[in-house]
Amino acid sequence: MKKAVYTFIAGILATFLLSSALTAQIPHLIFHAELVGAEQIPTVNTSGRGLITLMYNPERTKVTVTGLMVNIDGDITNVTLNMGKTGETGAVLLDLTPTVIGRRLHAEIDVPDQLLRNLLPNQVYATLSTTAHPSGEIRGQFICETDEDFTGILTGSEAVPVSNSAALGFGGLHFPKGSEDLAYAFSVRDLSSTVTEIGLYKGDPGTVGTLVHDLTPGFFGGLFQGLLEFSDLPPDVLREMREGKYYIVVKTENYPDGEIRGQIGFQGYFTSIAPINSFQQVPNPGSTGFGFSLNKLSPGLDSITTTVSMINLVPTSIDIHIGDPGTVGPLFETLAPSSNPLIFQKKYAINSAQLTDFAQGRFYVNITTSAYPNGEIRGQMKNTLRKGYAFDLCKEQMVPPTNSNGFGVGMASVDQANCYLNYKVIYDKLSGPVNEALICQAPPTMNGNAIYPMPTTSPLIPGIQEIMAAHGVAIELGETYMLLVTNAYPNGEIRGQIVRGFSCPETSAGISPVQKIEEVLVSPNPFISELSVTFSSETSFDAKIVLYDILGVQTLVYPIQITEGDQVVKMPTAGLPIGYYTMVLETPDRSSGKLLKKLIRQE
Repeated sequence: MKKAVYTFIAGILATFLLSSALTAQIPHLIFHAELVGAEQIPTVNTSGRGLITLMYNPERTKVTVTGLMVNIDGDITNVTLNMGKTGETGAVLLDLTPTVIGRRLHAEIDVPDQLLRNLLPNQVYATLSTTAHPSGEIRGQFICETDEDFTGILTGSEAVPVSNSAALGFGGLHFPKGSEDLAYAFSVRDLSSTVTEIGLYKGDPGTVGTLVHDLTPGFFGGLFQGLLEFSDLPPDVLREMREGKYYIVVKTENYPDGEIRGQIGFQGYFTSIAPINSFQQVPNPGSTGFGFSLNKLSPGLDSITTTVSMINLVPTSIDIHIGDPGTVGPLFETLAPSSNPLIFQKKYAINSAQLTDFAQGRFYVNITTSAYPNGEIRGQMKNTLRKGYAFDLCKEQMVPPTNSNGFGVGMASVDQANCYLNYKVIYDKLSGPVNEALICQAPPTMNGNAIYPMPTTSPLIPGIQEIMAAHGVAIELGETYMLLVTNAYPNGEIRGQIVRGFSCPETSAGISPVQKIEEVLVSPNPFISELSVTFSSETSFDAKIVLYDILGVQTLVYPIQITEGDQVVKMPTAGLPIGYYTMVLETPDRSSGKLLKKLIRQE
């Protein structure tokens, strides 16, 4: 039964990867570190624990820092971010001590460029010193909240023994954090004869390895694709793939030992391996052409190397454009054939704004042909970044508020397909042990139903949860929260809305002014041609009011200039379809948002 279910899922996955048009998603650069005494050099015997989250704004000029330290010996004297891998010590990159409020960290700060360049390859750690341990009590390595991509180029020159075949295979494997499977999809072309086996092997380049999994059943029409269950793979398969210890080989009647072969390579924590098809083209020509693009950032984040291969068409040009899915953007670069005539590749420089475009999925590959001079197939460079959130848990968010002295800090991330939620929560000073921890669905100021349970470990709760796509949309709209329940507070002692930068009153310094908007009134509801939005703001800033439809699709964006004090915004809504909408106030970069109202449009 399980195999049948996964075969069905594989078909759905293939449809998503190879056939569906991509919708706009805004991922985020978010990193977290879990601090313990065992990570210090030398090791420190302490029960202290900590969690620090760094969430970049889209321009990568500022970082929202959140953190909480629990059970440490004494007061915090120093918190720094240092350069170095696990087990190494290195120079200070950034001093976080000014962000400390008691045992919490919270602020939005400017950051140096070199911080991100060291964070992405996991070469930054946080170290915290206290009065009891002036040389450092707890420490933790920062991890980027991304999924993982692996890719391979299969050629005759890599086969053992080497073949003289001109055939080519190109594609990759994708691991969404939290999944029980590895998804794979490869295209092959110009094979000399019938395929007899396609296999994933463990082995070094130039050697004949051991078959790990037969991929032949997923081969059809020039593509092989499917899901590999981790239960059917070696326990260290991800680590070993990162080390380049696996390869894929295609065997045929003419080449029984292998016609083409390629080592599987890890592409880093901020890359893109993406399908190219007619379904993403504007308009869709209905072509059977298909391809993949591999897009890899340089360590300095100042250039991208794009590699493209395709089947079932003869290209006249392979171009890179910048534009959102479903739109036609300006030409940016043109690729030329590499040493292999079936592979097109180019390394090109990017500036800071273009790096932002790449991070937010606005780069795409457009392949033209003589039949379709404006483009036959197209592929958005959807990368491995996840949608990230950092937030506080406190009594003030409870409905009604409690009298608890407890406090918590949480981080969460969701993959761009809205399938998997990864989270960590640390808490302190509750009235007693947590006997129930829940993820619930409701906007701020409202109570909702529990949708997923969480562990009740103390003082840190880690978890990975497979979620429904609709719940991924609810998280994006700020309509879910984490709830910690104790015996003294059976309805919940503290709560934290899963919203980017959502903070409690005690730690509001340096946080987005969107979260400080008060006295909101939206009318009329239901509405027809105009909405009136009144509210009070502590400061002046640029923002936008966004309406999302019932599926979470952005349908109307209304930029506004908010001034200090009371104000009224008249928002035209003529032309919107009849239906249910959610109104959200957001910063222009979407780094922070506040739910304003649930609405209905009628005629």
